[in-house]
Amino acid sequence: MRTTYRFVVTMLGAVTLATSALLAPPAAAAPVSTDDLLNAKDNTRDWLQYSQTYDGHRYVRLSQINRSNVHRLRPTWIFPTGGENRGLEATPLIHDGVIYMSADESRVFAIDARTGAKIWAYDPQVAEEAERVYCCGSQNRGVALLGDKVFVGTMDARMVALDKDTGAVIWDSVVIDWRGGYSITGAPLVVKDMVLTGIAGGEFGIRGFVKAFDADTGAERWTAYAIPGPGEPGNDTWPGDTWKDGGGSTWTTGAYDPDLNLVYWQVGNAGPWNCQLRKGDNKWTAGTIALNADTGAIAWGFQYTPWDCWDYDAVSTPVLADLVIEGQARKTLLHHDKNGFFYAIDRTNGQFIYGVPVVPGINWTHGLDPVTGRPDVNADFVAQTGGPEVAPIIPSLEGAIDWQPLAYNADSGTIFFMSNTWAMGYKFYAECDRPTGAGEWYLCADYQQYVRPDIPVGAFVAIDVATGREKWRATNDRPFWAGAVATAGGLVFTGDNYGHAMAFDAHTGTVMWRFPTGSPISGSPITYDLDGVQYVLFPSGMAGDLTFYYTNPKAGNLIAFALDGGGTPPLPLGDNLHYVRGGLPTVGEPGMFLGGRVIEGYGYPAMDERESIKPE
Repeated sequence: MRTTYRFVVTMLGAVTLATSALLAPPAAAAPVSTDDLLNAKDNTRDWLQYSQTYDGHRYVRLSQINRSNVHRLRPTWIFPTGGENRGLEATPLIHDGVIYMSADESRVFAIDARTGAKIWAYDPQVAEEAERVYCCGSQNRGVALLGDKVFVGTMDARMVALDKDTGAVIWDSVVIDWRGGYSITGAPLVVKDMVLTGIAGGEFGIRGFVKAFDADTGAERWTAYAIPGPGEPGNDTWPGDTWKDGGGSTWTTGAYDPDLNLVYWQVGNAGPWNCQLRKGDNKWTAGTIALNADTGAIAWGFQYTPWDCWDYDAVSTPVLADLVIEGQARKTLLHHDKNGFFYAIDRTNGQFIYGVPVVPGINWTHGLDPVTGRPDVNADFVAQTGGPEVAPIIPSLEGAIDWQPLAYNADSGTIFFMSNTWAMGYKFYAECDRPTGAGEWYLCADYQQYVRPDIPVGAFVAIDVATGREKWRATNDRPFWAGAVATAGGLVFTGDNYGHAMAFDAHTGTVMWRFPTGSPISGSPITYDLDGVQYVLFPSGMAGDLTFYYTNPKAGNLIAFALDGGGTPPLPLGDNLHYVRGGLPTVGEPGMFLGGRVIEGYGYPAMDERESIKPE
């Protein structure tokens, strides 16, 4: 439950660790253009969108920090996001020295990248009642930029445009009524003059979609449903009217190929979890859809797990890469799936190229068809309605990977990502009511998460994308839950659930640097150049599904690192600490009685201002 504070000025600043001369706040940043987004690959000063580039590579050509000196990384500043410390799963953005960061409850911050000082903060004031349709915590994975605006999706299914210099609301559009089971947790994707968003709610009997809005006005442009309706190709893969509440949420962020004019969006699990109630392939759940960027029309779809019986969302943001495979040039879409396989798909037409197992001991399928990629399902690991628990299913519904973004170095042809190895038991209920559209849970099943005794649960791997062969694997006895970024310095940055910010040697998988941040790393790091100094920015704070299995430590801190701390100056006095109104007046000024009367919920209602005390 959130506590409402009255007459309180939020204390959301930064703790600065290095010393030097004071700097003035950054000037208003220039507008972000569509050309800036299209040409982001060569911009090492900014990180302008969720995946840094439309192709999702998360590779930055910076090498000031490299394998020979990464051990010298030290914190420069720490920014606490406050709130209820529900953790951070976001990818921060930076433009012209200003960081734009989202946190739990869909809050947004603009932060001076040089000092860690707060410039402005925005709270969408999501109603407490909306929390009943949160599947997996109050998370937000990032914002988007275009022109003079910052875009954020909210937990009560709104899309909001903010003035990037002041945080003032420019427009606020309802994506869909949250009461139907909908929320937004993913970062928006800007394409041309539109801002695109998916939707969460696959466990609440929804029908998932991607929606585009006019970036200037907030007016809806188009809606693309991930589950085909009557008369549309694929609707016959749903028995009866089960398509109406079949899940197919689109809760992460897509990728975009401007040459093909296609947007690629990942689609979540089918609903309910009890697959015996919806026998069929259930298109396009647990798959990828390619959408015409101008109209939202589906150009093609591919399912990694047709007839999803294991909650295998296909939700990690895809990576687009032009490769030579077996002597043939291919425009590929690369994807590591919850189901334990790594895939290469032809992104022009959705044809399967290859799929290789990454998780050891996969048993829900006997393997993939080498031509179509269709799994040969192992019937022994499909639960039956009213039957006993089926276990151990490998991997579990938490997946080899969940939403976490991958990093790809096109120069070496290597892709890097987390790939956990946990198992589960699954049980389907004998009784299950269809949802009424009021946002009720619609699972008709339950699960038990297991750690396997034969292998560490956490793994971070490197794959040669031309062949699908594994280059190296680093293991951990806790699951990984963070995204990654690779650099020209021969490093891959990510984090683990001990709370370590980490750097791997991109060639060998050796851990080159580790720093304890105090809480699990559940967000995605970025790197950039500012004033000739390369920084690495880590969100720290246990979030999302991790809170189902671990209790502490919770946090919500953004931490900047540079070689030897970077020499960043401290905050100007007064910029970081703000007073509770009336709580600490000067003698002779009006104030407020404390003792619980300033803060609602402490035992008394807030009081009006009282007479000032006369100085003696």
